[in-house]
Amino acid sequence: MLKLLKVKNFALMEDLTIDFEDGLTVVTGETGAGKSMIVEAIATLCGSRMEDVLIRSGKNFAEITGIFGIGELLKERLIKSGIEVDIDIIIRRKIERGKRQNAYINDQVVSLNLLREVAQEMVDLIGQYENQSLFYAKNHLLLLDSFAGINNVRQVYAKTYNEYKGLQSRLDDLLETVKQKDEKTDYLKYQIEEIEKAKLQPGEEETLMEEKNLLLTSEKRSVLSAEIITHLYEAEGSVLENLAKVEKQLAELSTLDPNLGIMHERLDSLLSSVDDIYREMSSYHNRIDFSQQRLDDVVERLETINKIKKKYGKTIDEVYNYLALIKKDLTLIETHDEEVKRVKGNLAEIRKRMYEQAEELSKTRHTAAVSLKRSMLQLVSQLGMKKAHFEVRFTDREISETGKDDAEFYISTNPGEELKPLRKIASGGEISRITLSLKTILSGVDKIPTIIFDEVDTGIGGRVAEAVGDLLAEVSKHHQIICITHLPQISVSANNHILVRKEIKGKETFTKVEKLRGEMRKMEIARMLGGKKITKKTVDHAAEFLQKTQRK
Repeated sequence: MLKLLKVKNFALMEDLTIDFEDGLTVVTGETGAGKSMIVEAIATLCGSRMEDVLIRSGKNFAEITGIFGIGELLKERLIKSGIEVDIDIIIRRKIERGKRQNAYINDQVVSLNLLREVAQEMVDLIGQYENQSLFYAKNHLLLLDSFAGINNVRQVYAKTYNEYKGLQSRLDDLLETVKQKDEKTDYLKYQIEEIEKAKLQPGEEETLMEEKNLLLTSEKRSVLSAEIITHLYEAEGSVLENLAKVEKQLAELSTLDPNLGIMHERLDSLLSSVDDIYREMSSYHNRIDFSQQRLDDVVERLETINKIKKKYGKTIDEVYNYLALIKKDLTLIETHDEEVKRVKGNLAEIRKRMYEQAEELSKTRHTAAVSLKRSMLQLVSQLGMKKAHFEVRFTDREISETGKDDAEFYISTNPGEELKPLRKIASGGEISRITLSLKTILSGVDKIPTIIFDEVDTGIGGRVAEAVGDLLAEVSKHHQIICITHLPQISVSANNHILVRKEIKGKETFTKVEKLRGEMRKMEIARMLGGKKITKKTVDHAAEFLQKTQRK
C-alpha cells in the first residue's frame, strides 16, 4: 500500500507531504485546487513521463517521493533485480528543466521500464491512465480463473503442460541424435580413445614441469654446486680449512679464559654444520644427471597433456568429467531406439491427459464467464449504466501453459453500440465505474493492493453516487482505495478524508492539504452539498448524511 507521498515543486505543490492509511480515502476540494495533480504525482511515481511544464514556476526541478509497503513476491523480484529491500520501498522521481529524468527505487537508479513493472504490481490507476491493470487483456484470463476459483486446477494443468514440454524437448533431442548417429558415434569413440590413450594421472603435470625445469638447469646446477664444494673444502684457504684454524685458536683461547667456552662450542657446532653442508652438496653434485632423451620425453608428455586439456578441459579433473559425460552420451546413442520408443509412449499418455485437463479448464472458464457477466451487468446497472452490455470473449489458441483459451473482457455502454475491448472505452467516468464493478466482484482475488480512482463520479449523482460510494467502501475491505471526488455521497463512505485547497500568498499560489475529522469533515460535506453558501440546513443535512452512512 501507499504509505506516504512527498511532493516538491510539482505544479502548485511546493513542499507537500501526505500520509495515507488503509481503507477508503477520499480527496476533495474545490475545482482547480489541485486534486487531480495528486493523482498525477502518483502516476509519475508509477512510471508516467514528467513534463517540464509541471515544474513549479521559478523552480529548476520537481521531485516526487512515495513510500510503499510491499509483499514477499515483489520483494523477491526486486532483490533479483539487484535492489536492496527492507519492509518498505521508497520510489523517487526527479526532473530538472531540460535534463534527463531519473527514477530511483531505494536510492538505486532504475529504468522506467522496471519502475513501471514494479508499480503495476502495487498500484492500479483508474481513469484516463493507460497503465491500469484491467486494460491488459493478458490479465483477464488470470482474473477469470481467480473468480472461478480454479487457480489450483490451473496449476495442476500447468505442471502437466511443463512435463509434456520437457518430454517433447527430450524426444526432439533423441530424434536429432538419430540423424547424426553414425557421425556422432564415430566422433565420440575417437574422443574417448584419445583421452583414455593419454592415461593422464592426477598431479602428473606438476611433477613433469618440475623435472623439466631441473633438466633444463642441470648444467648450471652442476657448475654452481662444484664451485660451492671447491670453496667449502677443496680450494686452498677453503671455508673448512679457515674455520678449523679459527676453532683451534679459540680452543686455546678458551683455556686461558673459561668464559669463552660457550663461544668455542658454538664455533665447533658451526664447523660441524659446514662439514655436513659440504658432504650433502657433494652428494647433490654427484646426483646431477642430464639426459637429452629424458628431456625430450618429458617435453613430449607435457605437450600431450596440454593438447588433451586444450580440447577437453582446463584441468585433468575436467577432462575426466568430460570423458564420463561423453561415455554416457555414447551409451544413450547406442540405446536410442529403446529410449525413443519409451519417450514417445510417455509423451502420448501425457499429451492425452494435458488436452483433457485443458478442455476441463476451458469448460469451467466458459461457465464462470456467464456468472461474471451476470454479476457485472447487475453492478453497472446500479452505477447508472442500465443499458450496458458485458461479456467475456474467448479465442482458441495453440495450447500453452495457461490452457487452450485466450480471454478478453468486452463491453458496450450505450444501446446499439457494438461491444469493444475494455481498453477502448473513451469516457474516463465509464472506465472508472466499469472498473469499480470488476474490482468489486474480484476484490477477494485481485492482488494489486492500492487502487486510485479519478473521475469515478463523472456524470452521476443521487442514488447512483451512493451506490458508487457503497461499492468503494466494499472494495476497500480488501484494498487501499484513494478516490478523487466532488460528490458528498461518495465522500461520506470514506474512512479517511483529505481536503485539497488553494492558498494565495502575495503573488504565489500554493496547493495545501489537510486531513479532515469531526467538525471539519462535516463542514466540507456541507460545502459539497450546498456550494459556497453553507447554511444550518446544509450542515444538518451533512451531519445526517454522515450518520446514515456510518449505520450501514
